[in-house]
Amino acid sequence: MEAQSVQGLDVAVLDAVIDEGGPEARIALARQLAALVASSETPAVEREQVLPVLLKLAVDPERAVREILVEKLSAVESLPADLLFSVIASEDDLALPFLRNTPGLNNWHMMAVLRVGDPARQSVIASRMDLSAEATAFILKSGSIAAVVAVMDNPAIRLSAADLHTIYGRFSNAEEVMERLLALPGLPLDIRILQARRSATRMRQLMAERGWIPANDASELVADAEECAILQVLVDAGDKELAAAVAFMASKQMLTPSLILRAACLGERRVVEATLAHLSGMTAARAAAVIYGRGGGNMKSIVNKAGLPLSCTGVLVAFSEVVFEAREEEVELSSELFGRRLLENLMTRYEGMTAADRSKQIAFVSRLGEEKVRKIARQLRVDIQRAA
Repeated sequence: MEAQSVQGLDVAVLDAVIDEGGPEARIALARQLAALVASSETPAVEREQVLPVLLKLAVDPERAVREILVEKLSAVESLPADLLFSVIASEDDLALPFLRNTPGLNNWHMMAVLRVGDPARQSVIASRMDLSAEATAFILKSGSIAAVVAVMDNPAIRLSAADLHTIYGRFSNAEEVMERLLALPGLPLDIRILQARRSATRMRQLMAERGWIPANDASELVADAEECAILQVLVDAGDKELAAAVAFMASKQMLTPSLILRAACLGERRVVEATLAHLSGMTAARAAAVIYGRGGGNMKSIVNKAGLPLSCTGVLVAFSEVVFEAREEEVELSSELFGRRLLENLMTRYEGMTAADRSKQIAFVSRLGEEKVRKIARQLRVDIQRAA
């Protein structure tokens, strides 16, 4: 049937079709009235006249009637809110495709669906390319896990650092959310650092509960894993991100001597420079000048200013000399080669270093260095102890 005007007709006739007509008659009526509403030539008064009839058809017990409305109204740019919500309230397999595709959904409609809708409808709203800023903020603060994941997967949405912190604050224990959050390239480093610590804590608790290995061994193993994960976050950071991450870690008492020595043993120059600069209150450029000045001779002063234990000095001096010499040679050293040179310096230089102190410095490398270097360091320490 073609769309035609119903102006002047008694709407009661249309009601009679619903009340007395069979399924075929109601299907035909649904098709006609939907076409009428969809036509840009239909006067507003006629749309108002047929709206009560369409609302009845939207809840018709015959599924085919409702299917016709979904099919014919899905492309209509402007629908009365009552009719829109009636269609959205239908079965999921009818309502969700309609909700996903209808251009007639404005911000007010979105917010209404988000406030009363189930996770499935929230998720569909969250995946729309026209998702509004207000709707995005609502989902992040109050939406279901499925809706938040849909927002993160929505290519039209650019989440701010504040948005990402909101998500982490709500769902740090939700694996599905964290998997996607950690995969985001622009994720703030403090979130990555906190998640590394949280994951280590959970692993420590799990090992303790199940008694997989002795408690002391478990604690050391998990602490190493946590520290390695955090160090990798710092290594991958840009210069500005690194400075901000170091400041954050300092505020959380996470800039430990162990982390700094691990970075030194692995030759992670930028991390060592950034951490020592922050702890000593220097600019990065000034700290680098002190660290590498006079072949490492100024390292003791920066260790003091940074508040690190004096026992760290030996490894850090050796670190500064290896970096200095590699620059002179214009070579890039892998973690393994850097560690080998570090050990060579600790074994053959620093005449004033006692055998006991030399053994202690090498012990740091045996625990914190690259895997192959650790083995060498352990053997060297045994040799030193035998010689003593």
